Amino acid sequence: MKKIYENIYNLIPCKNISTDDSIYLLNDAEIKNIKRKEIIAIFLSSLIGVLMVLILYLPQYFWPFLFPDNNFILPFFKKPFTFSVIGFIYGMVLVFAEIILLSILNIYCAHEIAFATGFINSDNKNELDKKNIVLTIASEKINKDIIKLGIDPYAGLNKKTIILFNLFFTLKAALSSMVLKLVVQRVLGRYALRKVIDMLGIPVFAFWNAWGTRKVLRQTRVIIMGQNYLIHFKVELNKFRELTEIEKSIVYDTLQFISESKRDYHQNHFMLSKLIIEHFQIKIEKTHNMNGKYFLNINDSAEDFKLLNEKIILLGFVLDGEISVREKKRLKLLIDAKVTNKSMQDVLLLRHVFLNGKGYY
Repeated sequence: MKKIYENIYNLIPCKNISTDDSIYLLNDAEIKNIKRKEIIAIFLSSLIGVLMVLILYLPQYFWPFLFPDNNFILPFFKKPFTFSVIGFIYGMVLVFAEIILLSILNIYCAHEIAFATGFINSDNKNELDKKNIVLTIASEKINKDIIKLGIDPYAGLNKKTIILFNLFFTLKAALSSMVLKLVVQRVLGRYALRKVIDMLGIPVFAFWNAWGTRKVLRQTRVIIMGQNYLIHFKVELNKFRELTEIEKSIVYDTLQFISESKRDYHQNHFMLSKLIIEHFQIKIEKTHNMNGKYFLNINDSAEDFKLLNEKIILLGFVLDGEISVREKKRLKLLIDAKVTNKSMQDVLLLRHVFLNGKGYY
């Protein structure tokens, strides 16, 4: 699959744009153009979901002889049941085809956004790092490299809870369709026609396709603009003094604090942590545990170092484009501990500015 995705990426034509800064800010026309392409992509992904449901069921209604039922007996229970092996294989082929179509759509849109934001151009499009970032976003792969830095977003949480949570979201479309069908069966009872129940999958899968594509496109913008900003932030770090060993430990705590606040593996969080750790030459631990006096340690530190940590925290909160309820509570803790004087309105404004291609601050 990876080779197929790379070939698709390579076939997309290049459209050169000019940028005048290492952190490329989008003007209103460019933002409007990107959002227009996103709306078209979301519509097409919904259409794919609708067509796949129709292609799955209509042939079975009009040419049932092509999908004969096979009789099986459940082991132990010895109860017979019917199951169409050909129908199952046909369905799996369509699932694979849908995944390919959605992936092509995501890769194309991610490629276009990368060009619009100046992340890639005709000269550097095929650089391995840039290509991998675009393809990773488009294929919705989770980057867990941050764990290699000794930072765990799910530190302190029960592992079984995490597995069940991820499994639920993996099966969300199928579960939603199943629940909707059961509700209709209960309402209509024996008068519910199979065709009606089967067709109920159309809005469900159209919705989840649209939601998935919107998520990919949003993350494409967030990650690519975040990468651009981190290049700019690296220049700022080069002007900062060397840290003491105690200060390095506190910065490590700051990165873990951001990670635990997010409870998510995100490319931008990994790149931010990697940038900070490498720049200040922080020794990587197998698992870094936050100091219980983290807030106190920051407040007892030098003013320039305190401001640095504040900026890293706020940047970490904004870089994934999301501010959760948990982060709002964490921000209140930061304000109460006098680590920052930024209000929630300030942080939401920073996120809005960042998401709309206007930089950070």
